[in-house]
Amino acid sequence: MSKHSCAAMVIRCIDFRIAPKNLSELLSEAGMCHDGDYDLVSVAGSGKDLLSENTTERDFILKQINISKKLHDIKTIYILMHDNCGAYAIPDAVEEHNIQVKDLKQVEQYLNSVLTDVEIKGFIVKGVPTGILSLESVY
Repeated sequence: MSKHSCAAMVIRCIDFRIAPKNLSELLSEAGMCHDGDYDLVSVAGSGKDLLSENTTERDFILKQINISKKLHDIKTIYILMHDNCGAYAIPDAVEEHNIQVKDLKQVEQYLNSVLTDVEIKGFIVKGVPTGILSLESVY
């Protein structure tokens, strides 16, 4: 089997309101992942499962990351959470944002402890309820 390279992996929520075409455009406009040059993992709550006490949830995402590293030589992992996320089920937007920022920072620490040679970047996709999407960098 031949090895193919891509720049990054994107771990995002399954929410249909962030359509793949819109996601690719958003990432490209932000100067990341041009022309869909990324492996995509979509799971409810995005990287939230990496903080789960349930090792099956955590291991599923780690498996995807390790396959992407092995087969596609990724250099960056983008963790994308979003506002108005059903997996978080937090009605207060400020509280949801604060918890997601905290979680993204914990995900970064965790991934840095188990992975080498990969840069971790965390973002929150804003504007999901309105469809006017933007990216807020957390780190």
